[in-house]
Amino acid sequence: MRKIVLICPEPIRQRIQGVGIRFLEMAHELKRSGHTVSLWVPNDDIPKSRPEWIQPVWSPSFRRALRSCDAVVLHGHISDLYFSVLEEEGLGDGPPLVVDLYDPFPIENLQYTPFLGDSLYERDRAVLLRQLQAGDFFLTSSDMQRLFYIGVLVGLGRLKPALYREDPSLHSWITVVPFGVRPMERHRLESLPGKIKGVLSGVNKDDLVVFFGGVYDWYDPMLVLESAVPFIQSGCPMRIIFCENPNPDSTPQGKLLQVRRWADEKGWMNRHVFIIPWFPYEDRFHYYRDVDIAVSLHCPSLETDLSLRTRLLDYMNAGLPIIATEGGEGSAKVLEAGAGVVIPPGNSARLREALHGFLSDEGRRRQCGEQGRRWVQSRMRWDQSLHPLVRFCETPKKCAVGVQRSTTQPSPSGESLAILGAYIKELRRYRSVYGLGATVRRMWRLWGKGI
Repeated sequence: MRKIVLICPEPIRQRIQGVGIRFLEMAHELKRSGHTVSLWVPNDDIPKSRPEWIQPVWSPSFRRALRSCDAVVLHGHISDLYFSVLEEEGLGDGPPLVVDLYDPFPIENLQYTPFLGDSLYERDRAVLLRQLQAGDFFLTSSDMQRLFYIGVLVGLGRLKPALYREDPSLHSWITVVPFGVRPMERHRLESLPGKIKGVLSGVNKDDLVVFFGGVYDWYDPMLVLESAVPFIQSGCPMRIIFCENPNPDSTPQGKLLQVRRWADEKGWMNRHVFIIPWFPYEDRFHYYRDVDIAVSLHCPSLETDLSLRTRLLDYMNAGLPIIATEGGEGSAKVLEAGAGVVIPPGNSARLREALHGFLSDEGRRRQCGEQGRRWVQSRMRWDQSLHPLVRFCETPKKCAVGVQRSTTQPSPSGESLAILGAYIKELRRYRSVYGLGATVRRMWRLWGKGI
């Protein structure tokens, strides 16, 4: 079979986020298909419990792997390192390149520009365009995302008549590879020891747990807090659970800070509102088994339209009833599956109505949970979701039509001092994600290019 190199932009530790989970599942599925796989990550502190084929991207063996592999799969800003290595090693355009576009980071990070500056967007945009110029096969998480990226590819001149004539659907070039699940059966879930009820101080076994999870700045956690006031005041034993981000140095946590301040002022902290550490991926079902209602609330934005809230699939897999904000692929799947209730953005009256319906009716909670579980386990298993990637890796090939290869690092426009300031901010951010040693190497590369 083939030698496949996967380059993940997020650290792989005990606690991992969406992109890290996705790359782990890609690696496992490709290995199950008989391929030789190596997964390269931007951290040295890889737990010993992780497979030996997960290695730091800074290792010298990374370059050897690139010289001998049959295909590369990458995502996000770590692509800069990949393109630099191609240039330094004289590898030309490199092997066939699969670009995973699951996380629309240039759009997502617009939320952070008030704090990190507009240069963040210019940097993200340059990184994305470089990947779209160089890629041979593209993965998206939804049909909406796919059409968005096709539009960008048309603007870049990547779509040519010859490519369209070869495949009018374009699915052999850019296709949908959503998140997936490894089915969890109800009897298995219920046999696990729980980690919230009767374990977390302040949460009793008979309390009703509403799980929000991780908080990003495009979410709307205040809506559930404000909507919970009449229930708490009436004596309902509601406990609302939030999670800290596992990579706080690289992910602003303004909304989570807002939650903490609000709960402190109300006297609810560690009584009705709990903020727990992000738990290891392998432990998530120990927490989900103690959850009565899962909520996923966000504000209207382009990020919402283009994203697939992967936590919603996980909730369905665990048989949890869901209350979600309408908009985006994930909420559409909740409706299609009959897994819960979808409400308009910011509508506290509808949220209170949905909460009351679930809090007062265990049978309805169980019905929605089971409908969601059956739907997601029959339609969105990882082996189904990743089939297009596995198929491409069986016979990886370069896309000969419309490719605009570029090994030159794009730089933001503007006057010299503005450019310098943008790169200083970028290097600080780079250090928070990839560490000092990697940042020094990156500075040396940028300096060598006259930036």
